[in-house]
Amino acid sequence: MEQYRQEHFGHAVMPQSNHDEQAMEDHFLSMRAWTSKNMDPLDRRLLDEVIVPGIEKKTGRKPTSSTQVRQALEAHPLHQYWLTLSLFYQDRIWLSLDGAIDRQFEELSAKVEAQVSEPKGSLRLNPELAIPRYISAFDHHRMPGSYTVDTAVGDFRAGALYDRFASTYLRNLNGGWKNDGRGHTLASHVQDFYPDFKPKRILDLGCSVGHSTVAIAQAFPDAEVFALDVGAPMLRYGHARAEAMGAPIHFSQQDAEHTDFEDGSFDLVCSSAVLHETSAKGMRGIFKECHRLLREGGVMCHVDVPPRHEHMSLWDQMRCDFESHYNNEPFMTSLARTDWMKVALDAGFDAEGVLVGYRKGTFFLKPDRSDFFTEGHPEGRAMIGSWYACSATK
Repeated sequence: MEQYRQEHFGHAVMPQSNHDEQAMEDHFLSMRAWTSKNMDPLDRRLLDEVIVPGIEKKTGRKPTSSTQVRQALEAHPLHQYWLTLSLFYQDRIWLSLDGAIDRQFEELSAKVEAQVSEPKGSLRLNPELAIPRYISAFDHHRMPGSYTVDTAVGDFRAGALYDRFASTYLRNLNGGWKNDGRGHTLASHVQDFYPDFKPKRILDLGCSVGHSTVAIAQAFPDAEVFALDVGAPMLRYGHARAEAMGAPIHFSQQDAEHTDFEDGSFDLVCSSAVLHETSAKGMRGIFKECHRLLREGGVMCHVDVPPRHEHMSLWDQMRCDFESHYNNEPFMTSLARTDWMKVALDAGFDAEGVLVGYRKGTFFLKPDRSDFFTEGHPEGRAMIGSWYACSATK
């Protein structure tokens, strides 16, 4: 029974939904699916068949960038309808899950405390930590309170909300309720391109609640695994979550640009879906910190959202820009135009040791070099179900 519960309902500290709450979640997930199936194609046609020809007729030039079509597109009622739906169903899912956590907060508190009573890993918090403004200035992807807000002493609400939302919103798209597809993809990339690499100390940057960290720890069971994030409530929950899943991970509250670990402390330094929530300056700082933290022969590896503007249609570019303009992901558009190779070289890595490209997502460890494309999909488009990966050796 316990194995069935873990497989179908999550780990011991995962918030659960009652009948009415689950019905509400399913309703708005269905609205999301309906919008994707029915409205996305119409909005794409609106752009390609109405907006682009209109701009071309007016200016004599066909637009090639989403910035050239945004004003005209957003003035059209059909696109406004698409925008409204896209924001509405997401906000309602956040609200539904938040209410479910309110209902069971005391019960969850007891479960969290029980999981960390005899920990295999550890948790180190720093109440004096200065949160980078690119994290503290807004609620990322419209998550109420974002990652850092404490609502009570010893709070874990942000972690519980993020964990439940990720397993709900990304249902069956990123590893099911574990939401660990990125972690398995990262581990597969490392095992593929560095087959003789046996890391003994691993650091996961911007770990949130440890979705990817646990998968990485499982991929390298002989390694001592450390993870950091700036959000105390994320870490409290992540620590309990990892303990519930049997993963001995050492969590600490730190800024990924300026950690307190010594030079050359790690064999593998990595991150999953962190860079698109990081400013351009912050990204450069993180790469430099990775270089400092790695021993000679160590490996840096980052996986993140895959959009690259040079590989996308105008509508796909607009869809990426939507995240920046309306979904509190302000750096996603700039990341889609960032030269990751240059950032790595500027951080001190040698060009011959840097790999940048699309990595096909996997829910399990499946090293396969044929899943990696440096120029995007062979047909000239971004790979569906992929991540963008950058790895380098020091």
